[in-house]
Amino acid sequence: MRWNKINVFLMSALGAVSCVPAAANVAQSISDMDNLAAKIGNAQKSLDNYNGARENLADSDNMISEEGSSYAKSYEHMYPVLLDAIHSARGKAPLINKSGLGPEARTYLSNLHGEKRLLEDQAKAKVPDDIFLKIKPSADQITTAFDEADAAFK
Repeated sequence: MRWNKINVFLMSALGAVSCVPAAANVAQSISDMDNLAAKIGNAQKSLDNYNGARENLADSDNMISEEGSSYAKSYEHMYPVLLDAIHSARGKAPLINKSGLGPEARTYLSNLHGEKRLLEDQAKAKVPDDIFLKIKPSADQITTAFDEADAAFK
């Protein structure tokens, strides 16, 4: 009888202890989801700013060499971040496709790629040719990444 009470006590204690990690996992999952939601919101704002950057560039005067150089530096700072984001999307393509959201993701990336092309066209028109040629390899890498991501969502 005494062993039964000890066994019941131990089983209860183990059950209580095992609930602690589960509760911690649930709390962590909720925290992770909140962080993800914030990051998605920030991504949306960034994508909206991509369009704004193109429109602002379209409304600006042609750049002189010094301004063009500053623009090129800014572009070179932005492009690895965008490239990483596109590669990340491509890497998630199998999971997104499996969930049934592949066509929507592909459309979203296609729209973003279109904005990139329009931004590039504006840059060609506003930045001195010799400076634009310096950022062209980066722009081409982004185009390749978009094409690869598009293929991953087919």
